[in-house]
Amino acid sequence: MRCLPLLALLLALAPLAAGEVRSPKIRGAEELEEAERLDRRTQAFLREAAEYRLARVTATPDPRAEEEVRAALARARAMREHGGRAWYHLWLISRYTRARWLAEDAYDAHPYAPNIGEVFHFALECRAANREVRGTLNELERLWHWLPDYPRMGEAMRTALAMAEDLQDFATKLDLDAEDPRAVVRLEGKSFVYDLDDLFRFLAEHGDRDEIAPRAQLGLARSLLLSGEREDRWRARRAYEEFLARFPDHPLLFTAIFEQALSHLVAYKGDAYDAGALRDAAELVDLAELEVRGDPERQEQVSRLRRRLTVWQQQRDLTVARWYAARTRPRWLAWLKRPPELADPDAGARYYAAAVIRRDRASRPAAEAEALQQQLPPAEDR
Repeated sequence: MRCLPLLALLLALAPLAAGEVRSPKIRGAEELEEAERLDRRTQAFLREAAEYRLARVTATPDPRAEEEVRAALARARAMREHGGRAWYHLWLISRYTRARWLAEDAYDAHPYAPNIGEVFHFALECRAANREVRGTLNELERLWHWLPDYPRMGEAMRTALAMAEDLQDFATKLDLDAEDPRAVVRLEGKSFVYDLDDLFRFLAEHGDRDEIAPRAQLGLARSLLLSGEREDRWRARRAYEEFLARFPDHPLLFTAIFEQALSHLVAYKGDAYDAGALRDAAELVDLAELEVRGDPERQEQVSRLRRRLTVWQQQRDLTVARWYAARTRPRWLAWLKRPPELADPDAGARYYAAAVIRRDRASRPAAEAEALQQQLPPAEDR
């Protein structure tokens, strides 16, 4: 009877922990659907946690449980390190899975042993070694909700985070020398990164603010960026902005600002349509340079991307200048292509050609812009 208030309290707190209190701001349908999915999943874990913690409090202590769990973990660690298989395992089951099975047998025998947290932790390590993203998250959430006083929680989180970052392998997805702005980040779609989103989100929410939460928040932003889905583009930017708001003095601040610039490039619509993406990215690169702090590698990243942005801006402005010039040529078709209210039909061509020359007079686009200017009639004195 003394434990009933504890169960009632845990069940009462479940909606709050699951995020029932929503922000009043308007959210898209996809974001609402994802939030509801996470709510249902977290509520299920909280109900299981309440039941387990209540049963653990009321269970009769078994004096042999701790020692038997310790012995089972020793056998599981030996299996993980050295292998060993029965005839029916063939080659289909890894030693990490077989080791986890041994540990889970210990949980089945003694679910309320004082050292049962080590079993959960060991299972997490085995799933991480197998690169089981959803399984690793399940074990991590079980540790967090079922055993809130587990002393090695930080170590378990670091194991899960290292696996997620290794799978994401974000550095290999970048090409700062790409010919097209949209090719700077190699997009992968949403099919694989979906589970990584949930793992990064959990670690960003519950991890410590010095190491785990900042890295996880950055991983979440990268995961959304790599998705390439239209809805995820602005969500990636929001995730980077949330990093800047939560960790304004963190050593990863430069990385977050720099990658936020890349999030604008993946949405570039082409030379004939878009100027804002290049401009916004250039402004963020300037901001990132303030956080270089003497690091030569960071300075090289800034310089490389700035050079590419200059080239892309030159190409874009030259394309627009030629487009304006083409509106009045050939002359016999100009009446159809030129808006009637345009007093000086070549003003746009002159403006963008001058921008190309002013930005980098020594570049090839500048030479082409000068040639275009020479083909245009003199500007009216206005």
